[in-house]
Amino acid sequence: MSFNLENLLRDNIKKLVPYSSARDEFKGEASVLLDANENAFGSPLSHAYNRYPDPLQHQVKSKLSKIKGVPSENIFLGNGSDEAIDILFRAFCRPGGDNVILVPPTYGMYEVSANINDVEVRKVNLTSDYQLDLDGIAAAVDENTKLIFICSPNNPTGNSIHRKDIETILVNFKGIVVIDEAYINFSKQRSFTQELAEYPNLVILQTLSKAWGLAALRLGMAFASKDIIADFQ
Repeated sequence: MSFNLENLLRDNIKKLVPYSSARDEFKGEASVLLDANENAFGSPLSHAYNRYPDPLQHQVKSKLSKIKGVPSENIFLGNGSDEAIDILFRAFCRPGGDNVILVPPTYGMYEVSANINDVEVRKVNLTSDYQLDLDGIAAAVDENTKLIFICSPNNPTGNSIHRKDIETILVNFKGIVVIDEAYINFSKQRSFTQELAEYPNLVILQTLSKAWGLAALRLGMAFASKDIIADFQ
């Protein structure tokens, strides 16, 4: 059975209609948008902060698209990577029913978010050289396994996970494979962002907090197929 996004999405998520703001619905030019209830002219204390932002961040995504070599429609921007992690749980995991696989030692927020969303965590420890235990992961997967999180370069061990091992999981797992590349700029291994068209079940997380030195900006990025990104919005 091949990867099928519709089979993974929770039924209540499928029925959701994305919120549409005044900024979305108006396509022309205007200095006053009455239905937005904004202070159209600002004040000395609120200059440049008196407008609601673009909810889909088109300009920022356009810039990032050129830097990352990924089309804008394949990019989600969130309040740090933690928001993208939480959305993955809420979109694909039924509370009290589904499970995810983590490969400790790894980034602690995956487990925190799983616990918040009442999703079972199945841990398959990394091998003695901090690589994936492919047999252990295969044994842990069942029909209710929706997500596998792989941090590469890994936090806290610092090493990159063997690319062929990640590709093996991408090919054989019918759920979502999340590759957290927060530290990719410090690695000799190339990003998986150029493989999005090859793997429809791939989600890549990156951030501006590390190599860019912009931790206080709290801007996380998720790269995935257009269909998955649409479910993030």
